[in-house]
Amino acid sequence: MRYLAGIVLAVWICICVSGAGAAETSASQAMLESALSMLEKGNPILEHYNMTTGRDVQARFDLGCPYFWGGKSERKLLDVMQCLQPSPGYYVKGRSYLYGFDCSGFIQWLLYTHGYRQLKSISQALAEPESAGMDIEGTDSAQGAALTALLQPGDLLAVEHKPGSYHIAMYIGTLRQYGYQEDQVSEALTAWLDAPLIIHCTVSSDYYIRYEAFIEDMYDWYVYPPDGGVIVSVMADRGAAPYTERNPDNDMAAYFLLEDYRLQAYDASADRQVRWMRWPRLRPDA
Repeated sequence: MRYLAGIVLAVWICICVSGAGAAETSASQAMLESALSMLEKGNPILEHYNMTTGRDVQARFDLGCPYFWGGKSERKLLDVMQCLQPSPGYYVKGRSYLYGFDCSGFIQWLLYTHGYRQLKSISQALAEPESAGMDIEGTDSAQGAALTALLQPGDLLAVEHKPGSYHIAMYIGTLRQYGYQEDQVSEALTAWLDAPLIIHCTVSSDYYIRYEAFIEDMYDWYVYPPDGGVIVSVMADRGAAPYTERNPDNDMAAYFLLEDYRLQAYDASADRQVRWMRWPRLRPDA
């Protein structure tokens, strides 16, 4: 079964962009691998990707790429930076934090690094898809495998929390496509083997804990740990997840255990809608 799953994922990689030419297909695979490289060392999704495809994608940072409110610059990653503007939750102007990406900064970095046009803003791309070179689709009802059936690997998902407020992530397949079968996951997770997996930069208490210890070893002055970073989540009903934990923003995160990884449930049912954007055009200079 694991061998067959590897074939499925290897074929899936080769058709990441439906109808695209060889160069663009190669870029889509490279973008997926860049995204996975921002996970922490030992992440089971990264390890299963390598195992099922024969690739050797390594974590760029042992502890993963952290979150930073307003973070857009690759060259500043893991620098100590003062927050220039307050966030609705954790980030306070003037305090020092480890620099990372925010949700849109992570996606913009992926796009630009691999030759695609950056999204100036999520709301602008959705309002003016032709200027961004995007094909826009959407739904306000599909969940689980029904949503998977509508998506293509590499789709960028924009979840509208409230009017004009968005979170953005990239669809990367399903647990089954990464080699997981019913006998390899918890009973609670079996119903979500074919639900969408997304990679995004968001709140995670794991990042806070890992980087808190890192900061204590590295600095003799106080630097605030990141409240999250690049993670993989499954788009599932949060009520189906057997575990919850308070995150640094003082909200409750619901999660499944995937091996020893806290696989967060991303439940979009309470949001206004989910829209997905299909691959902006390549930059003229790419």
